[in-house]
Amino acid sequence: MSSYDWSQFHVHMYYAAPLTEVFRRFSTGAGLASFFIYEARHQSSDGHVRTPDEMVQAGDEYHWTYVHDFGHSGHFIEVVPEQMLSFSFGDMRVAVSFREEGGLTEVDLHQTGCATEDPERAWQHLNCRSCWIYFLTNLRSVIVGGPDLRDFDHPNWNDSVSIGFVPGTVPGNPRPRS
Repeated sequence: MSSYDWSQFHVHMYYAAPLTEVFRRFSTGAGLASFFIYEARHQSSDGHVRTPDEMVQAGDEYHWTYVHDFGHSGHFIEVVPEQMLSFSFGDMRVAVSFREEGGLTEVDLHQTGCATEDPERAWQHLNCRSCWIYFLTNLRSVIVGGPDLRDFDHPNWNDSVSIGFVPGTVPGNPRPRS
């Protein structure tokens, strides 16, 4: 597969929900916490801390904490209500586009800037792709009234979708779980 482009990937998912609802799941702290992030803090460039239901804007900084013991910060690059948003994700960029298609809402997540050399390319491309599939599938469950698939009782088990996961250990730590 020498022609495979490791620098980017797309994940498409369809939702039986109005486009406005699906967009708000990605553009508000409360929406992101419903399927992806444990806690999302968003702040405008002038220091205004957004409420959980307030839509993010281009230039906003974010700090996201996940269910498992991990958090990171970045910024929103572009926000076009009910059409698309993009944000930094480490050295990468994630752009999420929304459109109505046959009575459903289509989400196209496009991550770019992934490393093209190992070992980083496996982590940034394969791991991020599998995690996005997991979280986008979780959003499908949450939207239809099903369970939130994240495991809040055993938060490090949520990392089992990661490449390099070793059952019985905490990711990044070779000691057995207690």
